[in-house]
Amino acid sequence: MPPVTVLHDDEHLLIVNKPKGILVVPAPGRSALTMVDVLHKQLGRRVFAVHRLDEDTTGCLAFACDEEARLALDATFRDHSAERDYLALTTAVPSPEAGRIESSLEQGKDGIVRVVRRGGRRAVTHYQTLERRGRGSLVRCRLETGRRNQIRVHLAALGCPVAGDRKYGYRARPGESYSRVMLHSWSLKLAHPVHRHHIAVVCDAPEQELHP
Repeated sequence: MPPVTVLHDDEHLLIVNKPKGILVVPAPGRSALTMVDVLHKQLGRRVFAVHRLDEDTTGCLAFACDEEARLALDATFRDHSAERDYLALTTAVPSPEAGRIESSLEQGKDGIVRVVRRGGRRAVTHYQTLERRGRGSLVRCRLETGRRNQIRVHLAALGCPVAGDRKYGYRARPGESYSRVMLHSWSLKLAHPVHRHHIAVVCDAPEQELHP
């Protein structure tokens, strides 16, 4: 694979533009290289994953470069103080076109995350329709929490699954062809884990359909 694009790099913090089709960390039953492996090989130093993107999700992804930064970034993502904006291409237009989704999510034994009435973990997503794209739309999503598959589940619950996301309700229409789940981590803002100054990065998606 080509070198991963680096968006920010210092002795404590690394932020890259994650490509599609690669796990961030190892998963049960999977033996392929992960982002941690790829970056170790590319940069010649060890990095630590502090948050996750799904395998097919592209875009801004942060890593710690030492133990001090790892502990600080773990806290940053645990208390949701990092500001994370995503772009999603959906198969319908949300109604209303902007709003806030709050629900409880729980992962089943089949690996599917579902909205549940009792139990589960609180999940909050803020969304805004940026443009209509045929029968679908380009939607900007800001995570208030960061649960597994959160944006994908929440948009599917609105009746507008992410294009290409067969796991959460996408069904191809005639003439449609997507090589992945069309979700991109567009912007990441956070306090530096050691120096505490403000860090902000933005990166474009590989597909034109995901550009505002």
